[in-house]
Amino acid sequence: MRKKIEIKVYLPYTMVGELERLRKSGKRSEYIEKAVRARLDDEDSFNAGDLTTRRILSLALGRYPNDEVLRTILLKRMEELE
Repeated sequence: MRKKIEIKVYLPYTMVGELERLRKSGKRSEYIEKAVRARLDDEDSFNAGDLTTRRILSLALGRYPNDEVLRTILLKRMEELE
């Protein structure tokens, strides 16, 4: 097994919530490690198919923070995903 070190990172609250489902199955660190490795290996690649529906909704919330109608719709849809 490779030697590993704990680091402290700051993530958006909603992202941490998404990662919590992985913690319960013991896969959170592995998932984060793979995500960071993929990004470091190929910084220019992007595949929208890799995004979860929840992540897309979160991005839309962040993109249009002052649109209350859109916010209501997106939050409702996020609740339905739970």
